[in-house]
Amino acid sequence: MYNGPYYRYDLQLLERTIKVAQEAAQQSGTILHYAIKANHEEPILRKIKSGGMNVDCVSAGEIKAALENGWNANQIVFAGSGKTIREISYALEQNIFVIHCESVEEYHLIQELKQHITTSTKVALRLNPDLRVDTHENISTGEKHHKFGVSPQEALELVQLDGSICGFHVHVGSQILDMTYFVSLSKKIRDFIDALPSNYSFDYLNLGGGLGIDYEQPERNPIPNFEGWINAIRTHLPTSLIEVIRLEPGRSIVGQCGTLIGEVQYMKHLETSMPLAILDIGMTELMRPALYGARHKISAHHEAFNFASYRISGPSCESSDSFGSDYLLPILKRGDLVTVHSTGAYGSSMRLNYNLKETIPSRFINRPLETCFKARNRKVA
Repeated sequence: MYNGPYYRYDLQLLERTIKVAQEAAQQSGTILHYAIKANHEEPILRKIKSGGMNVDCVSAGEIKAALENGWNANQIVFAGSGKTIREISYALEQNIFVIHCESVEEYHLIQELKQHITTSTKVALRLNPDLRVDTHENISTGEKHHKFGVSPQEALELVQLDGSICGFHVHVGSQILDMTYFVSLSKKIRDFIDALPSNYSFDYLNLGGGLGIDYEQPERNPIPNFEGWINAIRTHLPTSLIEVIRLEPGRSIVGQCGTLIGEVQYMKHLETSMPLAILDIGMTELMRPALYGARHKISAHHEAFNFASYRISGPSCESSDSFGSDYLLPILKRGDLVTVHSTGAYGSSMRLNYNLKETIPSRFINRPLETCFKARNRKVA
């Protein structure tokens, strides 16, 4: 019986996704660093670690979680536009592989700290390539007005000052489905490399993440196009020029393996052309729709021959706590269960304590979620 909402993870799909991603990477001289911000549930991390991926962190807490879940320090890279002195010191003390430096001030802070901390940690510069991509503005990160990275000119000045800078990091945004943007990024980076001083050499190039997933038809496309992504990145950066490129998939690894199970609490506005269903899940369990209007597929747990279009909302005290409108679903009533799909990324990792709601549990399975339920059957396997 249903005892409240929960996250549900298909570990079999996660294993398949990791395998496909790793095979694509190995074919093209690529090392993958899982972006732990996407999902840090420990069973998820254990699967990813056992699949041979390195890890990308954006806080001291994420570095600590990576170490506690078995990653070696030399498998960890550390990014973030607002790293604190405490976080940088911790990273240096742990001897992580590389810190991605995102500003000139941060570079000087790291150099000052390294005078007092014995460390093997290398420093790379995060470039801002001023590349606009077709994604939501709140998850676009590679234009010159964004807070991320240093300009190519600043990077050139820093490598002339310090030849020990090991290389470069770039990330232009998330949920990118058009591979031509990754081809454009490849060209931008090739042009930058060609402009580097002849007496400077580097051995580290990390082009971030950004590969999107299919939120509209998750069952039809459960595994993203890793091969197309990596091939696009390699267009102007062949292995003859750069033997190894590092990438940081997050959403594309875990997004489709997770779903969010909830229950209809109340039905309202039944006299209108688009009634409202209020669920026991919302922005506290899945922030993306309220944060930037993201849309997830929602399905009901019962068979039906009659359908209607619904608005779907969560229970929090904001009108923005909404999954959106125009969801064509079997006729709903109080007590029906629903699944919000594609919540493996930025679901549990972004959940809120708002309204002091209890943290919902997670369930981990090794078989896909059943898509058909008997009419009004409230049992979930």
